[in-house]
Amino acid sequence: MPAKGEVTVVGAGLIGLFSAHYLLESGYAVTLLDAGAPGGGAARVNGGWVCPARSDPMPSWGVVRDGVRSLIPPYDGSFFLRPSALPRVAGYLARFLASSGSGRFARSWDDLDLLNRQTAPLVDELVEAGIIGDLQDEGFLILHSRLEDAEAAWASLLAVSQRGLAPAPDPVVGREALLELEPGLGDASQFGFVHRGDRWLDPSRLVDRLVESVVARGARLEQDTPALAVRQRGEQAEVATPRGVVAAEHVVIAAGAWSEELLRPLGVKGYVTPGKGYSFSVFPQYPPTHVLRLGDTHVGVTPMGDHARVVGMVEFDGTREGVRPERIDFMKRQARPWLSGIDWDASTEERVGPRPMTPDGKPLIGCVPGAERVVVATGHNMLGLTLGAATGTLVASLVARGPAAAVPAFDPMRFSRNPFGSG
Repeated sequence: MPAKGEVTVVGAGLIGLFSAHYLLESGYAVTLLDAGAPGGGAARVNGGWVCPARSDPMPSWGVVRDGVRSLIPPYDGSFFLRPSALPRVAGYLARFLASSGSGRFARSWDDLDLLNRQTAPLVDELVEAGIIGDLQDEGFLILHSRLEDAEAAWASLLAVSQRGLAPAPDPVVGREALLELEPGLGDASQFGFVHRGDRWLDPSRLVDRLVESVVARGARLEQDTPALAVRQRGEQAEVATPRGVVAAEHVVIAAGAWSEELLRPLGVKGYVTPGKGYSFSVFPQYPPTHVLRLGDTHVGVTPMGDHARVVGMVEFDGTREGVRPERIDFMKRQARPWLSGIDWDASTEERVGPRPMTPDGKPLIGCVPGAERVVVATGHNMLGLTLGAATGTLVASLVARGPAAAVPAFDPMRFSRNPFGSG
């Protein structure tokens, strides 16, 4: 059967690969372009969480407070702003601040749920199709040192459960019961509870499976082919690359933290800013069986077979690459009291991935006005894995139906039309 049309997808990270998957499902011929290899941004180095129940937007007064603290010696914090980078991220930060009030936060969370509610059934379909092969669902173990903090976290997640995306959390228990669940907990882990409903996987394996699947179904993958510019010419959309122009009937910009350079010439001011997330692997004496959330540290630990992946940080230093050892050391200091039986000096796979952050915590998904054959799908912040499948289905609808399929909450022009985004 002839294809409905040709689509070029710029970016072979999770959003680009999910978009390619659903475009192929819809009958389109797909070419994937990537500046490096698939999953070369943040796709392979994250915690692997599929967490629709924990997908609250990042802009909030608590994060603003942490960012301000990071500007004061000793320059530590899980939300870290490097002072020298402030001029480069000022536009993002001003709009982030405007999005941090309680009213905007609540509306953004409701908007994200438009995608979150599709996540579980779509992921289940991908499991049945064999594309996701190692999905784990033993639950997230939320740990605290003080009973009152554990009870406050429990009450917060009970309220989240009322959104209908996860069951109510299990009761809060003390240290003895926690050690029965996870023998490798440290002295700081005194109280906690299990929160079920969210799941996890190895994101690198998912990238490989998606690549294998889309290529087997006819997608063409062009690695080491950076996109220099995107434009629409009549009934075609074109991508300029060092190897020449790639023309198709539609182009999808899913370039993650590299998207802004492609969007601005099209008149789209998305303020997509790289927020570097860090991860490293350790080999616990007692490997965890749950994802561990370590108090208020904003550090998480994901079981990965014989090792565990420690994830955390959002660093704004004006760059997309480069591991800063002091950030890894900070995460180790944060995690050490919560876990035992780990040689922290023997950590491996110390890596960084640039997350595509937007000021209001919501992705940019939609057609470009005046160039409707160009579809934007970027700015998923720390939720690319969670929102990827739902984004892919929306991208396929936008390619098929154009602006008629748009979801206003994710309008890529919202910061172009209103300097501080939608209310």
